[in-house]
Formats: sequence, structure tokens, C-alpha cells
Amino acid sequence: MEKTSKKSKSKDSSKSASKSKEKKVKSPKKTTESKSKDKENEEKKEYPSLPLNGKFKFIHWNINGLRPLLKTKELDNLIEEENPDFICFNEIKVDNELIEKMSYKTLFKEKYISYFYPSEKKGYSGTAVFTKYKPEKITYGLNIKKHDNEGRLITLEYDKFYLICCYTPNAGENLKRIDYRVEEWDKDFFNYVNNLKNNKDIILCGDLNVAYENIDIYEPKGHEKSPGFSKREKESFKQFLNMGYIDTFRSKFPKEKKFSFFTKRGKNMKEDNKGWRLDYFVVNDKHKFNILDSDMLDKFKYNSSDHIPLYLNIEI
Repeated sequence: MEKTSKKSKSKDSSKSASKSKEKKVKSPKKTTESKSKDKENEEKKEYPSLPLNGKFKFIHWNINGLRPLLKTKELDNLIEEENPDFICFNEIKVDNELIEKMSYKTLFKEKYISYFYPSEKKGYSGTAVFTKYKPEKITYGLNIKKHDNEGRLITLEYDKFYLICCYTPNAGENLKRIDYRVEEWDKDFFNYVNNLKNNKDIILCGDLNVAYENIDIYEPKGHEKSPGFSKREKESFKQFLNMGYIDTFRSKFPKEKKFSFFTKRGKNMKEDNKGWRLDYFVVNDKHKFNILDSDMLDKFKYNSSDHIPLYLNIEI
């Protein structure tokens, strides 16, 4: 979840955003000419295509900054203990120049292809996807200029599904950005996903910045005008689900009150379980794969981020 201070919630940058790019198995264009040796080795390595059948694990995590995460062993532990096939990050908060300087061997354990989509604004937003399997195509953004300067969307296309890593804009302090969020972003993003759904299955994950039911927030009363729990945001997301999508966690746990986000503005929010469920895996309701499990990785609850990771296990 984005901070909602006046500084962080200013109007969109007037700097022109580049259009969404579609490439065949390549990373986004970098701002630096030189590449690290680790990155060059990664690009030369041959990665397999996704098998036509099998069991696969997806992990989503709003990490609230890649730099603080890499100062810990949390990512190493996550990879070693969970061995995911796909890892999707929100709020990487790094730019291309810093990405080039990173140690890819340490970060990806030589197992994953990496795709980064940073925000044009330094230290803000941004998404990343790591995968063991070479996608058929990768798309950055929505190809709509006003949406594509904050690095909020990466789509990987495979033979049987699209994997969409999304970081939805926050409605902002005093809901000052809610018109953009609901009337512009939501409508354009939902239309984008619906168009993809016409071709093959959808696996959408991300911090979607909405707790759409009372059970998704520790204390509904008093938060009716809070970003992420306003009536307009909740109705917009419910309308999207009604277009033919399933909230995988809620489909498995219809009455369980669990949260993925715990603000650092209060004391002992994680310890007292005072949180919000803002992070999701969403799939189309007529998917051809089997959902084996979908839950939060509670053993990683106490980490450097204000969010905890989620996972989805499927069988094709």
C-alpha cells in the first residue's frame, strides 16, 4: 500500500511516459549502456519453456523497497523454503541505474529470469517478475501514456495463461486521487484484463489496494473514507469480480479474517493482527487449471516490509 502523505501523493509527473513495450523475451530498455556481468550471464543462459502440464507455485509480495529487502536474508529464505516457479514483486522502489548495479547471482540464485519495470520517479512504486520459464511475450504497462510512468504493470504470456503482476494506484490522502483510481485506472485496467481473458486463462496478482469486504479489514467502522476501503473503490472491484473472476484466497477461506498489510504508523499492528487484506491472486472463473491452494505465507509475516507474501499453487 502506498503512503498517502501529500508529498508522495502529488499529481502525476508532467514528464512524458514511454508507451508500453511488447518484446519477445527481453527486459525493458535500460537507461545505462553498460550491463553487469551477472546480468549478461543471465541473458545468455538458456531457460526452459513452461511445461504443458505440472504443478506450479506463484508468490506475490509487496516488498516496500528492494534495497532494504536485500539487506536481509528474507529473499534467500523465501526461495530456499518455497522454491517458487514465479515471484512477483510490487513497490521495488529502484530505478534502472540501481538495478544494473545489483548482484543478480545473489538475488536470483541463478534460477530465475528477471523483468523489472521501475517508475520514472525515483524511490517510488515499480514492479518486477522473476520466473524459471521463458515467456512467449512480455508486456510493460497498459500502452496508455497517463498510466505508464509509475511502473505498475508487467504481463508475461505463456501458452496456457497470462501472468499479470499489478500494483494498483492508491486513492490518496483524503481520497484526492480517487477519480483517477476508479474512473481511469480501474476502467482501463479491467478492460485490459478482460481483453486478455478472451484469449486464454488469467492469473493476476498484486497489491490491488482495496479491502472490498468488511472481513478484509480489522476494523471497518471509521474507515469508510479511507483509501482502499471507500465505497467507490469497493464497488469498482466487486464489479470487476462479477465480470468473471475469482478471488482465490476468499474462494478457499470464505469466512477467515486474515490480512496482508499492516501499517507501520501504529504500534504492534502485526502482533495484534490489525491489518488489511489488500493483496490478491485473482483468476478467471472458467480457468482450465486446478487451484490446489491459495493463502498467505504466515511464516514470513515478520519481515522488512509492511506486507506479507501470498502464494498460489496450481496444476495444469
